[in-house]
Amino acid sequence: MNPQNNDFLIIPAVDIKDGRCVRLLRGEAAAETVFDEDPLRAALRWQEEGARFLHVVDLDGAFAGQPVNDAHVRRIASGLSIPVEVGGGIRDTKTAVAYIEAGVNRVVVGTAAFSEPDWLEELARELAEHLVVGVDVKKGKVAVRGWTGASEEEPALAVERLARAGVERIIYTDTMKDGTLEGPNFAGLEAIAGASAVPVIASGGVGSVEDLKRIAGMRDLGVEGAIVGMALYRGEFTLRDALAALEERST
Repeated sequence: MNPQNNDFLIIPAVDIKDGRCVRLLRGEAAAETVFDEDPLRAALRWQEEGARFLHVVDLDGAFAGQPVNDAHVRRIASGLSIPVEVGGGIRDTKTAVAYIEAGVNRVVVGTAAFSEPDWLEELARELAEHLVVGVDVKKGKVAVRGWTGASEEEPALAVERLARAGVERIIYTDTMKDGTLEGPNFAGLEAIAGASAVPVIASGGVGSVEDLKRIAGMRDLGVEGAIVGMALYRGEFTLRDALAALEERST
């Protein structure tokens, strides 16, 4: 199942740490809030409220460099009827393919996409639309290793290189905005979207329905959706209200 290409997606996030659904502040492992002891239960909640796509992150895997919560990811992929994408610790072809074979719709690669460009090209050829690259930005540079490190690569140049490698979709996250509810880095998002024709999913900082409306206004630039986490878990707005507001905006 894939969403309609012309629809703007609001994508709830389920981040898994120590087997629980949590949210972090600016990606810092020590700054976590637990929202559900069962990640599948959290995922089912968003599906029931109208989500058409789900974003899952194995946070322990992102820090460890290999999957840690893959059993929970598989539970979610098999337990939902909507498509699921997963990131966190995917740094080799075997891991990526295993997730796809387990029913995951898209895998999100971060660190290895920047440290192993030849492998990325091979993976892009093998997975095509089932591959997404996370362009995580920290203080103006691409962040790596679960956001604990930073490269010297400029985000816009990174996107151009990813497009040449055959990557068909990216997720842009300003790590300093993530979990803050302060609003996304709209200027950064616009710059990333304008760097190539590759579709972009926005992530990090969404705190209101107005933020989502503003991101949806960049649809002509190739921004096709927004990942939302803390705002939904904190009850800043409901997923149903956000979906209704965007539906009203499009009519």
